[in-house]
Amino acid sequence: MQINIISKLITPVLLIVFLTSCSPSNVEVSIYTTDIDVAQEGEVLEVPVMASFSLYSDDDGELESASQIAEKYLAPDSIFSQSSGDWGETLVIETTIPMGTLDSLQNYLASNNRVAVLLVQGVDEIEISLSSTDYADALNSELTDINFMLGFELPGDSTNFRVISDSRNEVQVDATAVFVSEKPYLYYSKVLKRRDEAEIVFKGTTDSVYSEINPLIYINYP
Repeated sequence: MQINIISKLITPVLLIVFLTSCSPSNVEVSIYTTDIDVAQEGEVLEVPVMASFSLYSDDDGELESASQIAEKYLAPDSIFSQSSGDWGETLVIETTIPMGTLDSLQNYLASNNRVAVLLVQGVDEIEISLSSTDYADALNSELTDINFMLGFELPGDSTNFRVISDSRNEVQVDATAVFVSEKPYLYYSKVLKRRDEAEIVFKGTTDSVYSEINPLIYINYP
């Protein structure tokens, strides 16, 4: 199978900065455990996502065409902010992406342009993966047609799953080959009581397995 109302107009500089960053440097996804139950029942929910892009390139003069393309793939309620640093610009996008089962997401995407989804699969052990959609491929293709330096790709260099328990019963979260509090784990497992949370980081750089496969977590009810 890649955001709440835009609080202010997106400036041309923000759009071209977004477009010239092929992969986000960091993606943070927040998931509440009761939302997982609702998604399993066939409902599609919008979950919060924040993506950061480290920027090292300037406008190539193709802003007008690139902006028109980007607007087709952006959710109407995304919030954009930009900051400057010693090594360039950072763009942060606060948005949402849909979470649901394969069937419900296919129906949802028929009328909603989104470049990523959270796919929920399984019954006893629930698998949740961050997956690109055909819209991501379409966006990337249209941008590279303008200039090969433009594009959009997932996964990001780092993907952070923040799982927050608001369930009455305990919830177990499992993941493979991840980092937690900057410590590497070949296999990570944590039982969450109500109001507990887990932050699990997947590295998507070229030397990581998650540069080739979708970041995913497993949810169990012990």
